[in-house]
Amino acid sequence: MQTIPVHQAKDRFSALLQAVEEGEEIVITRHGKRIARIVKETEAVPSDSERERVHREAIARLEAYQQRAQVQPAIEGYTDWKSLRDTDRK
Repeated sequence: MQTIPVHQAKDRFSALLQAVEEGEEIVITRHGKRIARIVKETEAVPSDSERERVHREAIARLEAYQQRAQVQPAIEGYTDWKSLRDTDRK
């Protein structure tokens, strides 16, 4: 792991990216404090089962929110936005 001040990182950015591509981890500091870390990007693609799990969790959260919120129509007698939109049309 390399630690480098921000002013040097600006001057050597291409070389730092090359080092990261080769597996090096770079920590950038300002006044001796760590402010950023550059690491190699991974090409991790979620599996089909992982995507399905995330999808099911999202649907469950939406359904739970819908039940908790008990959203009522803003104007009595209109149950959805289309009926409100279409009022006085034609």
